[in-house]
Amino acid sequence: MSSKSAKTKQKQPGKFVIITSSDSNCGDFLINHWLKSLKENVNLNLVDVVVLNYGLTKAQTDILLSEDVIVVDCVRDGHIVNLRYRDMLNFLKKNPQYEQILACDGGDIIFQRDISHLFEHHKNEFRGVTERIPISLYLYYYLKKSSFHKEYKEDISCVLKGKKVINGGFIIAPRNKFINLCQHMFKIIKKPEIFGPDQIVLNYVLYKEGFVEIETKYNYILTQYTNKFKIKEGIFYNNDGEVISVVHNAGHFKFFRTIDNLGYGKGHNKLNIFSYVPLKIFYDFLDWYILKFQQTAYCKKTKIKRLWQKKV
Repeated sequence: MSSKSAKTKQKQPGKFVIITSSDSNCGDFLINHWLKSLKENVNLNLVDVVVLNYGLTKAQTDILLSEDVIVVDCVRDGHIVNLRYRDMLNFLKKNPQYEQILACDGGDIIFQRDISHLFEHHKNEFRGVTERIPISLYLYYYLKKSSFHKEYKEDISCVLKGKKVINGGFIIAPRNKFINLCQHMFKIIKKPEIFGPDQIVLNYVLYKEGFVEIETKYNYILTQYTNKFKIKEGIFYNNDGEVISVVHNAGHFKFFRTIDNLGYGKGHNKLNIFSYVPLKIFYDFLDWYILKFQQTAYCKKTKIKRLWQKKV
């Protein structure tokens, strides 16, 4: 593994770091929308930006380097969503100066307001946004796929029973806790080549250790029907007319993404009614089901901190 860095610009040394990952398929979006929106809206004076490279073109890499981005070449011997934790761990071990880490998706997120203040709040805890859906919808599938080493299966089921999903697309943590999360990924995941088990492990670690739930505007997941929004000249607003800080057009499959042509600036961001309406109906039903049948269980084997009940 090698790392490359651009020419140093006149800025203070970073003590915080934003890490994302990409291949050539997402590289253009990463440069033209993710990075552009980040640099135009977020105070990066104390923040370094790192991209884990799983197959970017030379042209894409050169542009990133010219934008003062640290590009780390990585080996793609599994699925990127899992491998990134191995490679973030390796990077952090070589760079002890970073106190706070933001792990962020790079292919379906744009920034519209500053989020740098989040590095300074609840500095000793994980921070993230929860979704409305219960994690049990995913958990059963991955347990049946034998995605995890067997000694962890029972405890994972116990800890996550009745819990809401913590979305892994935007997670902030202090250095020691983030390193611990990365180490757990490859202790627990048995099949790093498949999509998705990282989300289960992330939720397991965060619910077990405790986390602070931050406001949805810092990871505004558009597929969640409770997240109402309006689009005007390419900008996303919530129902109160506030510009949304971080817009996340989440969804592994295209059908689950409610926005066509996601991007930063005019001419982008068209609502896909054919996805939005069915998903709204689904989440309406899911909400009714949860209220009627779902009960939160407490796992006696594990002392789960209740920090996740807090919001900032």
